[in-house]
Amino acid sequence: MSIPAELLEEEVRPNRLPDTEWLSQFRASGDRRKPILLSLGERWEGIPPALVTALASVPPSAHGYQLSMYGLPRLRRILRDYIRDTHRLGGLDDRYEVAVSWTGTRSVMRDFAEMLAPRFGDGPPPLALAVAPAWDYAGVLEPAGFAMAYLYPGEENGWQPSPGLITSWRPQPGRRLGVVVINAQHNPTGLQWSPAAVEAFIRLAAEHRAAVLIDDAYYGFVDPAAGPTSALQQMIVAADSSLPWLAVRSLGKQFNCNGWAIGAVTGPPDLLDDLVNEVRARHTYNHGVHLQSAMADWLSDRPAVEEYLAAERAAYALRRTTARDALIRYGVTDIVAGPTNPYLLFPVPGDRRTFLRRAAAEAGVLLSDVWPAARHLGPHPGRHVRMYLGREPRELIEAVNRLADAELLVEGVPA
Repeated sequence: MSIPAELLEEEVRPNRLPDTEWLSQFRASGDRRKPILLSLGERWEGIPPALVTALASVPPSAHGYQLSMYGLPRLRRILRDYIRDTHRLGGLDDRYEVAVSWTGTRSVMRDFAEMLAPRFGDGPPPLALAVAPAWDYAGVLEPAGFAMAYLYPGEENGWQPSPGLITSWRPQPGRRLGVVVINAQHNPTGLQWSPAAVEAFIRLAAEHRAAVLIDDAYYGFVDPAAGPTSALQQMIVAADSSLPWLAVRSLGKQFNCNGWAIGAVTGPPDLLDDLVNEVRARHTYNHGVHLQSAMADWLSDRPAVEEYLAAERAAYALRRTTARDALIRYGVTDIVAGPTNPYLLFPVPGDRRTFLRRAAAEAGVLLSDVWPAARHLGPHPGRHVRMYLGREPRELIEAVNRLADAELLVEGVPA
């Protein structure tokens, strides 16, 4: 599937991303091929049919504002059980609480950051540490008063943050570590961090009395039988009562309904109470309850949920192999395609932004930078770009062929 026509119009510019300008250049070139969008992590299809069906039978009370800022009570209870079971939290019930996010997990991260900021008082902005390349944590944390710092595992270390690298990190003189971001099913590499790496990050946060933000956006992409690394479980077991932490998990990414903006928020009971009933209540009501009601119906059928997720994992495994093999046929090496999210990275010659512009404007293939963001970014190191794999295999092959025909794929790209 390429870009749905109903999402674009000529009278207004849908956003200010350079991708939009490049797409316009391609459409104005007279090329009649349909653009292939492999930049945003969005399929616009693939939602479970039972989840759509559930929307038709929501109760009348689901169409108004709600009393509970923790989310629709029925969904919250079902979601709490789901988080407990999938993260293996049995016996730890008194150490955490779960709420529903109906505004997307990004906004919850932002609220958490604003909740934390007053703890650091005056002086230089506290640092937020993430692993490079990283999702757009800067877009969430910097407006709340944090400055980003990055840990660079590098290609030579297999893109994995080792415990030694983590524990040796120190802030610059005169700076304080304020937040440690743990993204164990890492976006964009798709690689899963080891439990030892997660443990090292938690120790680092405790050493500096920093908060912990756990981003579990792609936790559901890992087969439960494989024993996914649960940063949430490790956090709950290891944390002392004074260490602020919060975990977010996207249901939109799991079930191909990003536009529903529903996710799980897990944290210490007192902290979560303040977050949902104080901080978030300043700017939002509990809305979108018809979506929460349908999600509760869907999540209550656990066998159907697991069957759906297993099929999704198999589909992405095929797409991952298809895209990787297509690139290899043109001599592309140093491909990164971990199994824990729907992305693939491959190196490009020269400037990444120039490559992305040419890929969009000349081939109609929209890719994203290895540092994915919904806004303009400053320069970041690296030689890879990111391909979203949520398209049919034939479209992925066509996209790679278009890049090759435009002479954008260079065999043996130099470092």
